[in-house]
Amino acid sequence: MKDIHLWGVKQNNLKNIEVKIPVGSMTVICGPSGSGKSSLAFETLFAEGQRRFIESMSNYARQFLNKAPKPDIEGINNIPPAISIEQKNTVKSSRSTVGTTTEIIDYLRLLYEKIGKSYCPTHHCPTEKESVTEATDKVLKNFAGKRGYLLVEINSEGRVAEGKKLHSLLLQDGYLRIYIPKVTEVKKPAAKAAGKKTKASGKKASKKVETPEIVATHPGGLTNEEMGTVVEIGEAAAIKKGLPKETFYLVIDRMSFNEDERGRLADSLTQAYEASIKYNTHLITRRATILSTDGERLQVSEEASCPVCGYTPPPLSSKLFSFNSPIGACPTCKGFGNILDIDEEKVIPNPNLSLAQGALSPFWMPSAAHEKKQLLAYCKKTKIDTHTPWKDLPKAERDVIWNGNKDFFGVRGLFEYLDQIKYKMHVRVFISRFRSPFQCPTCKGARLRTEANHVLIANSNINDLSNLTIEDLNTFFQKLEVTPFQQEVAGEVLKQIRSRLEFLMRVGVHYLSLGRETRTLSGGEYQRLILANQLGMGLSQALYVLDEPTVGLHPRDNDRLISILKDLKDLGNTLVIVEHDHDVIKASEHIIEMGPGSGYLGGEVVYSGTTEKFYDYEKSNTVPFLKPSKNWQALRTIRPVDVDNYKVKIELKGAKGHNLKNLDVTFPLNRLVTVTGVSGSGKSTLISKTLYPALARALDIEYMPAQDYSGLDGVEHIKNVLLIDQSPIGKSARSSPITYLKAFDAIRMIMSTTPESQSRGYTAGTFSLNVDGGRCPACKGTGYEEIDMMFMDNVVIPCDVCDGKKYRPEILEIQYKNKNIHEILSMTVNEAMNFFVAHPNIRKPLSVLKEVGLDYLQLGQPANSLSGGESQRLKIAKELSQVQQKSTLYILDEPTTGLHFREVELLMKVLNKLIETGGSVVVVEHNLDVIRGSDYVIDLGPEAGKKGGNIVATGTPDDIMKVKKSLTGQYLKRYIESHQTS
Repeated sequence: MKDIHLWGVKQNNLKNIEVKIPVGSMTVICGPSGSGKSSLAFETLFAEGQRRFIESMSNYARQFLNKAPKPDIEGINNIPPAISIEQKNTVKSSRSTVGTTTEIIDYLRLLYEKIGKSYCPTHHCPTEKESVTEATDKVLKNFAGKRGYLLVEINSEGRVAEGKKLHSLLLQDGYLRIYIPKVTEVKKPAAKAAGKKTKASGKKASKKVETPEIVATHPGGLTNEEMGTVVEIGEAAAIKKGLPKETFYLVIDRMSFNEDERGRLADSLTQAYEASIKYNTHLITRRATILSTDGERLQVSEEASCPVCGYTPPPLSSKLFSFNSPIGACPTCKGFGNILDIDEEKVIPNPNLSLAQGALSPFWMPSAAHEKKQLLAYCKKTKIDTHTPWKDLPKAERDVIWNGNKDFFGVRGLFEYLDQIKYKMHVRVFISRFRSPFQCPTCKGARLRTEANHVLIANSNINDLSNLTIEDLNTFFQKLEVTPFQQEVAGEVLKQIRSRLEFLMRVGVHYLSLGRETRTLSGGEYQRLILANQLGMGLSQALYVLDEPTVGLHPRDNDRLISILKDLKDLGNTLVIVEHDHDVIKASEHIIEMGPGSGYLGGEVVYSGTTEKFYDYEKSNTVPFLKPSKNWQALRTIRPVDVDNYKVKIELKGAKGHNLKNLDVTFPLNRLVTVTGVSGSGKSTLISKTLYPALARALDIEYMPAQDYSGLDGVEHIKNVLLIDQSPIGKSARSSPITYLKAFDAIRMIMSTTPESQSRGYTAGTFSLNVDGGRCPACKGTGYEEIDMMFMDNVVIPCDVCDGKKYRPEILEIQYKNKNIHEILSMTVNEAMNFFVAHPNIRKPLSVLKEVGLDYLQLGQPANSLSGGESQRLKIAKELSQVQQKSTLYILDEPTTGLHFREVELLMKVLNKLIETGGSVVVVEHNLDVIRGSDYVIDLGPEAGKKGGNIVATGTPDDIMKVKKSLTGQYLKRYIESHQTS
C-alpha cells in the first residue's frame, strides 16, 4: 500500500521536513505544544488535501466552498480528499442545535412528514381525509342500520350568493330542503369564565351562537347534538321568508345507511362534495356532514380535517417541522425559541446601589446625560429618595421608574424611544447591552408553530423527541413499532436515525438532547458530534485529520472513542490524529513525534515509524512518560485537608442548575482542588455556571446570571476570583503575546523616549500597530497582504511596502540599544528578558511566560498563530503577572488542553506556585496527572445527564481511589499501578 509522501515542508516553524504517512492506517502526531503538530496536520496535510479536492471541481462550484490557503511545501504525493475535525467550537448561531449538526433532526422531519399523524388541537382526534369510497366505508361503519341525512354546510360568510339569488339558485339546481340546526344559548357561567367584559359592555350574559352544542365526542369523531328542523324551501311561505342568514345545511339526501344502499350513498357523497365548494367561496376542499335521526353527527372531507370541528392542519412537509424555515418557525420568535427584552439584571446590575450612585446603568452612560437629568428631576419632584438602595425602595416607586407614567418615560420608555432610532449603529450596540433572551410566550421555547406540535408519532410530537436525551431517544426508536405500510414508506429514514443515534451513544454524548444549542457545547463535545456524524455518512478513501479527540473525555470514555476511530479506519479511511493521550498513542499503528522543543526549537521530526518501535526510541520526549519507571512517584507531597475542621473554605449550598441534585459543596482554599467526573456529570454547571457567577456577583466583579443555588458562605476569605477558560485570545493579526500581557505599552514608551524620537516629536502612539501614525499604511500593521485571486486560492504575501516589518522606514530608524522596534518584536521571550534586564515592568511579565514554558515565543508573534495549549498558558501567565496577590481564587477549565506530558508538569508547578503565594485554585479536569497531584478532589457522577449531578466522592486522590463507585478513582488507581514498576 502506498504512503502519503510530503517533502520540503516549511509551514510556520517546520524546518524543511519530509514525512511518510501510511494510507489506511491510524497515525498519531505527538510532541510538545508549539512543536509544529498542527502546522503539519492541519495547515499542511489537511489544507493541501482539501485544496486539491476543491480544485478538481468546476469554477462555479468552487466559489461556494471555503478555500484553504496553499501550504508552504515543495511537494506531496498520494493525498486523498481531506476532512478536518477540530476541537474549536466556532458555532455562534443560536439556530444551530445538536439535531441540525448531526442531521438527525432532518431525518426526524422527514419521518414526521411521511408517517406523522395530525391531531385536532381542540378535540384531540386524528385529522383524516376521505375520498368518496373511504367516506362511504366510514359512514356505513359508524351509522350501520340507522337513518339520517347527508348535509352540506352553507356558512353565514363566504356564500356564493346572498338572499333571493342564492334561494333561486338552490331551487334551480333541484335542492328542496335545508336543515337548520337548533340554536343553543351559552349559559351565564361560561360568560363569567370568559372574563368580566360581558358585564362591563352591558351585553346580556346569554347570546345566540350559530353552531350546535356538542354534547360528547366519540373515538371515531362522532358527536351528539340536539336535532334541528328540516325546512322545505320550495314552498310559498319559505320563499317569502327567505333563507336563514345564519349557517344552515343543504339536505343532499335522506336515506338508510346500510350495505344495500352503498351505491346511492356514494353518489350522494359525490354530489355533496361538489356542492360544498359550489356554494361556499371560502372553501377549497370538498366536505360533507352526515347526521343521523338520533342526533349523531360526523364530518367527512377530501382534505385531512377534524371530523368534529373541521380543523384543517397545514400540508405535512418537512419544512413545517423546521424552525429554520418560515413555514415551520413560530411567528412570534421567528424560530429562535426566545425573544429579546430588557433584562432587569443588566439594567440594574447591583441593586445595592441607590439611584444617585448609578443603580440604573443605562442612565449613567455618557450618552444618556439628558435622560439622567430628567430622572433625577422627576425623583425630586415626586420625593423619591435617590439615596436609598434600589432594592429597598417601595415597589410602587420602583414600578413607576421602570414602566414610566405621563410625567416620566421610565426605563421602558427610554428603550421604546431608542427602538425608533436603532438604524444608528451605536444605538443598536447600546440597546444590545441591556437585553437578554426570554422564553417565547407563544411556543414556550419549542421554536415551531403550534400546528407542527399537533402532528404525532407514538403520541409524541417532534418537540417532545428533541427534548429527550440521546439515550432516551435511542430507547424510543428501538421500541417504536410501525405498520408494514409505514415501514415501506419510512424504513430507510428509521434505519438512518437509529444508526446515527447509536454512533452518538458510542462517542459518549448520550446525555445531550437534540434541542441543545451547538454553541453551548464544549470543544470536545462538538468534535465528538462531528465524528459521529462522519461515521454516519460512511465515507471511505478519505483522509481524516483530528485535533485531540479525547479533550473533555473521562478516561472511561476513551475506549469507546478509540473503537469509533478504528471503525472509521476500517471503512478504508486514513486517520491522522494530533494527540497527547497515552491510550490513543497505544492504539495507533504509526507515530510521528515532532520536536525536540517548542516554537523555533521545534519543527523537526524526532521519530517517524511504527508504534511498537516507538517505545524503544531513547531520544523521544514522550516515551519516558508512557513507560513504567522506578522513579515515577507522586509529583509532590499532598497538602492535608481536613474539610470539617478547615477554617478557610467556600461552601456552595443547594446547587440545582441543569442536572445538579441540590448539592452542598465545600471548596477548601489555599489548596489545589480538582473537580472530576465523566463528561456531562455537571462539572461545568457547578463551577463555571454556578460557583464563578455567584462569587463574581458577591465580590462586585461581574454581574452575570448564575444557575440556581440557595446559599454561599466563606466569600470573606477571598478578594478576587478569576475564570480562565478555553476561549481564544486576540483575533486580529496585530494581537501578540506582548500586547496581551500589556507590556508593549512600556516598550513603546521606551522607544518614544530615545533622543532621536524626542527630536522628531514621536510619541508612544507612533509605535502602535492599531492606529495610523508609525505603522505601514499599506498593510495597516499586519505585515502581509492578502490578494483575492477570484476562482483560485487567495495568496498571502509579505507587504511589499514594509517587507513584512509592519512599520514605516523612518520609524525603523529609531533604535534602542542598537535594535529597532521590528527587531525587538522579533526577539524570543528568552532574548528579550536579557535585553530588558533593567526594566522590571517588562521583564516581570516575560519571566512569567518563561515559568509557564513559553520562553520560545516571539514577542510579536500573531496571537492567531498560537496553538490552543499556548493560548491557555498565555492567559495563566497574564493572571500571574498582573494579579500577584493573596486571597485570589483561580478557576481553570481543563487547562491541560493541548499540553504535552512534560508541559503538564510545568503547569502543576505554576499552579502550586499560585497556592504558595496565598492563592487558591479550582480546576475542572480529566487529566490523571493533574488529579493525582491535587490536594482535594470532588468527583461528580456517577454517570452523565440525568444519572449524574451527585457527589460520588471527595477527599485526597488516595481517598478517591478507595471509593468503588468512583469511576475517576478506579481509573486513577489503574493508571498509577501501570506506571509503577516494582
